[in-house]
Amino acid sequence: MENFPDVKLKNAFCNVIEQMHATEWIAAILSFWCVVLAAKNSIWNWPVALIGSMIYAFVFLESALYSDALLNVIFVIFQIYGWMSWRKNSVVGEPLRPTFGQRKSILKVLVIALFIYPFWVYVISSGLFGKTLAAVLSGDYFLVTPGVGKHTQMPIIAPPRFIYIDAMLLFLSLSALYMQAKKWIQNWILWIVVDLIYVPVYWLNHNYITAFLYLIYIPIAVKGYQMWKNESKQFSLVERNTSD
Repeated sequence: MENFPDVKLKNAFCNVIEQMHATEWIAAILSFWCVVLAAKNSIWNWPVALIGSMIYAFVFLESALYSDALLNVIFVIFQIYGWMSWRKNSVVGEPLRPTFGQRKSILKVLVIALFIYPFWVYVISSGLFGKTLAAVLSGDYFLVTPGVGKHTQMPIIAPPRFIYIDAMLLFLSLSALYMQAKKWIQNWILWIVVDLIYVPVYWLNHNYITAFLYLIYIPIAVKGYQMWKNESKQFSLVERNTSD
């Protein structure tokens, strides 16, 4: 006969598994794969990431993490840009090389994100995003403007969760992705910071698969930083030998 604590622990584990949707599993596997490919400096990280982001947009929308849902929609745009950027250099025979981005350039990216942050927090906290989303889902765009037009039944949109920290992670992630597209080595440092914060956020929001995924991302990001840094040094040595 099983001990009561063991049964309780087993039931809790089963409840966690039941809350894990198949879509989140698929998105997590694709996202894990894309990070491994990115660490290996493979151009295939972009199409894999693109598919994962599209799936995650629906997962986070359902979880009421609206900044994360929007983040993954924007990710798709950035991933297409990154894919085309890496591919362009590969076609001309000059693959984009990992380099340390200039501090001024990185600071500019972060400052732009900082300026947009309060605007996005207002859009989420004021309910404007929820109303717009309800209008899109219902097909009645007049839902956004009260008193105009004949409204259909408004879909139930869950209130946003972790508004401020989720919005902050949105812009930090976009900054890191832009730096990755530019092949600035510091993108991995920013990803480590983002991953460390995302782990408790996703866990508290019951996105257990994704929380565990982001925990795994941390050592991969550290390894990615080391690999890109070493590759940058190798390119520098080749250039020196060629010039000599």
